Amino acid sequence: NNQIAKKGMQDCTDQLRIQEQEELKRVQEELRRKTEEEEKEKKEGEKEPTKVKVDNKTEETGGDDDDEEEDDLLNDFFSEVETAATKPNAKPKEEAQKDSSRNNIIRVQKKDLGTSQSQIDRLLVPHYEWRNLNPFLVLDLPHTASEDDISKRYKALSLLLHPDKCRSLSHAKEAYDEVQRAKKTLDDEHKGRHARQLVEQGMKVGQKEWRANGEKESLEDLQSCATQKIFAEIENKRREIERREQKQEQRERQQEEEELKKEKDDRQFDKKWREDNRVEKRIGNWRDFKKKGSSKKQRL
Repeated sequence: NNQIAKKGMQDCTDQLRIQEQEELKRVQEELRRKTEEEEKEKKEGEKEPTKVKVDNKTEETGGDDDDEEEDDLLNDFFSEVETAATKPNAKPKEEAQKDSSRNNIIRVQKKDLGTSQSQIDRLLVPHYEWRNLNPFLVLDLPHTASEDDISKRYKALSLLLHPDKCRSLSHAKEAYDEVQRAKKTLDDEHKGRHARQLVEQGMKVGQKEWRANGEKESLEDLQSCATQKIFAEIENKRREIERREQKQEQRERQQEEEELKKEKDDRQFDKKWREDNRVEKRIGNWRDFKKKGSSKKQRL
């Protein structure tokens, strides 16, 4: 039965892998076709790219069209792969519209997040391993963010920091791993709820300090500092417990090794004792002693 179940799981996995490969080929073919159409339009005499104003910043549409189209195709691919196993048929019109709106939001968030280098600098500040214990700080979201908001921000940051798209930037993979770790923490129901509770506790402590100081300092800074301190204390306690457990395991392992060594030494000693005929000699000496003793008694 186990072999049949394993075979069934393997077949499902192979089928899903084949579907993903076919979907990837389709996306690559679509991207190639669009690229060919753009090159054809350029040859026919495309006008100079116009300038549009986005968030009070002037950007050339011609320079970013390729990246945006690539991101759209990649987002579509993510959405289709996630539902390939459960919904093999074509999507309804309403669902397709929702996916399109979702992809637009992700693209806008990607622009609002700035450049890849700015996000790398934000995520890899000195002592970032302690600062990034707060997953909401890594994703730059409030602790009240919904699962959908978390998913959108995660995809936007992933598109911005993916190592394949940031090959020329150093430490891009480290920043990308921090985002992955934060998302994994929030995906876990228990860990995500615990992280929210710690942030709420930090906000209360920061507000208390703010009032105690006469409301002179920045409330947001005090709450942020208190939250980071709480996360650091929890992590420090976790590491301390881990160190104690490791020491205890080491002591138990050392004690077990000593007992095994003692048993081995005892066996070797007993073996050598018998090989040297010491047992027989001892018994013979004892018998001789008893005989001498009995002969003395008879004389008396």
